Amino acid sequence: MSDMNCRVKRVGLRVAFLWGILGLTTLLPVTLWAGRHIVQVQPPNGTDDTANIQAALDACVMHGPPCTVQLAAGTYVTRQLLAFNFQGTFKGMSTTLTTIEAFYPLPVKMPDVSLGECMPNLTTCLWPTLIDFVDGDIHVSDLSIKETAPPGKATTGWYWAGTKFTDLLEPLRFMGQNPTYATIDRIAIEGLPDDSSTSFGFNVINGVIYTGELPRSSAPFDYYFLSGTYTVRNSSFKSTYDGVSQDGFLKDTSVTVGGSPSTGNVFENVYVGMDMESSENSTFEVSYNTSSGISDSMWVVPWLPAFVPSTPSLYFIHDNTFTTTGAGATGIYLWSVAGANNAENPWISAMIYNNTIEPEQGSTILDGIGAYNTIGAAIWNNTIRGSGKDAIRLGGSNTGVIDPPGNPQGAFLCTVIDNDVSGFTANPNGLFSVGYAQIYLDPTTSNNLVACSNNTNTVLDQGTMNTEMSCHASTTSAASTTSVAPQDLPRRKPLRR
Repeated sequence: MSDMNCRVKRVGLRVAFLWGILGLTTLLPVTLWAGRHIVQVQPPNGTDDTANIQAALDACVMHGPPCTVQLAAGTYVTRQLLAFNFQGTFKGMSTTLTTIEAFYPLPVKMPDVSLGECMPNLTTCLWPTLIDFVDGDIHVSDLSIKETAPPGKATTGWYWAGTKFTDLLEPLRFMGQNPTYATIDRIAIEGLPDDSSTSFGFNVINGVIYTGELPRSSAPFDYYFLSGTYTVRNSSFKSTYDGVSQDGFLKDTSVTVGGSPSTGNVFENVYVGMDMESSENSTFEVSYNTSSGISDSMWVVPWLPAFVPSTPSLYFIHDNTFTTTGAGATGIYLWSVAGANNAENPWISAMIYNNTIEPEQGSTILDGIGAYNTIGAAIWNNTIRGSGKDAIRLGGSNTGVIDPPGNPQGAFLCTVIDNDVSGFTANPNGLFSVGYAQIYLDPTTSNNLVACSNNTNTVLDQGTMNTEMSCHASTTSAASTTSVAPQDLPRRKPLRR
């Protein structure tokens, strides 16, 4: 055979081999060619889909990353689902096509939470949580989760300090002992009002929660710290006690709720939209969300004395639209009480800007923005309308279940600059029978700076060494000359959760 013929044959074999590979790729699923594994969940069976969904989660955990649990269109009904170290995506077809409904009453098997907790499992320790991811790198997207139970029927019941509660604690939970990464895109969570004696007012407490509450032992409050990332985008929360929740024992974490003009979340008919609780050395971005809170559109509050952060976390709260709906609600509420000497151990460092806050028609505002016991908060270029006590308040409190005896330092070294409060009326005849001023600095405050957007903005300064620029001093005699906490402090969930 000539050299030319050999070369032609070799080229021909290479071409044939190449076409063989290309032909094979047209026969293989795209996911396999990309190295991704998809576990398809059977369509809903109309009764109980727990086993099918749990099997899919288990298969993905066994396979390892990247893996996707793909739900079909329709309404799935399920009891508790639990996955340890899930590395992948749990998704539906869309929020309108795929729905998960909680089986009710959801069976709960766990001790009184105040006495210690058990490691969640699917037999002897059933938490009042519908879907629980422990550790991992989890992306949940494109589905709705609903709790349709009538009052008092969401769960068989769980206890705190001897008191029984029947609400679903949350449809979706993330916790762990290792860095855990949770991303939520395009989900809709919806509960129902619940006026039973065993309820918080809704049959769902937390819409979605990321928290360091994985028990290390059965001792009370002996938890693993949680770190990682927590992102919630393009999602909606309706008729739950709170929408997006972050609870205690959190450190070294990046939290994003919204994050850009195209990824904001919507909170409707919730007691509080975003429930951010004490964290250590973490960064929060809360932006471009729309929230209508019955009590507060959002808050940052202590978790429990069992966890006091040793270093502060940074909160960027900006470009949100907050519409309060309750009588005496607050738009943005910060309460940094860290311990017996708060001034030496602050944990909230906040930058609050470009937000719009106003009450629903007929409602009143307690504080448009209330910063209590915070140090170094910067509040600028916000627009606050409506009527009530004050548009912006810097203050302190020596009351509440978190505070020890004594008088912690009030707001200190804060700046309130160029906020538009002209559309706010400090109403002395409103719900509280007192309207302090558009901007109020209570007697615990010191060394704060207020620069008004125009010289008609009223300021009542009862603190020490505060500075006001381009403001109109309020002459009201209605305000107390001693530190007075708002009537409903502490503003937080009645339980540690």
